[in-house]
Amino acid sequence: MQFRFNIHHFERAVRDDSGGYRVYTTPKGQVYPSITTVLSKTKTESDKKHLQDWIDNTPHSEYISSEARDIGTQTHQLIEDYLHNRPSSIKVDLLSIAHFERIKVFLHKITEVHGTEEMLYSDKLKLAGTADCIGMYDGNLSIIDYKTKRSDQRESYLTDYFLQSTAYSIMWEEMTGDPIHQIVILVSSRKGQLKEFIVNPDDYKDELLCRVKSYYEMDNCKS
Repeated sequence: MQFRFNIHHFERAVRDDSGGYRVYTTPKGQVYPSITTVLSKTKTESDKKHLQDWIDNTPHSEYISSEARDIGTQTHQLIEDYLHNRPSSIKVDLLSIAHFERIKVFLHKITEVHGTEEMLYSDKLKLAGTADCIGMYDGNLSIIDYKTKRSDQRESYLTDYFLQSTAYSIMWEEMTGDPIHQIVILVSSRKGQLKEFIVNPDDYKDELLCRVKSYYEMDNCKS
């Protein structure tokens, strides 16, 4: 299958991971935190405790987390190469190939690619981030994200991913003028689950704005 591209021409943000957490510099020189940083720092105390309990009570949790990141990175690269109609030359684990082959079924619903690994930003939100894919998915301009997981997923587990993609939808419209009304999260789990989650970003905008406001209020308290 050959994917068709419709690339938008605009000035991208520049990512910097050297300071301990990810920031982006916009073409006008503004430095914004990544949406993933904002969501991480504004998790509920219950969510933070749940994560810490998992770290404390799971043998080799650091290795498990590192392996999961590697598998996710490899799978993302395989998908990006596939969408760009080019052979992949990276060395990958068999598990990454399995995730890619599962997700590929849904990639065929993409009829036009508007961008991959797009470094976006919003002056209104004072945020930035890197979107996996923007494209026409089942006839709708969508933010498309891919996730690899150790366990099977439910929609209720993915709220922060929906918030992250909602932020990308706002950034994209601010930068291009093209509104996005659909978020697509494609999930492959190690247990063999393949799920397609589709939501409307409008349903998550209020919560996103609340989390962004909370982040900047915490940030101001520290200064």
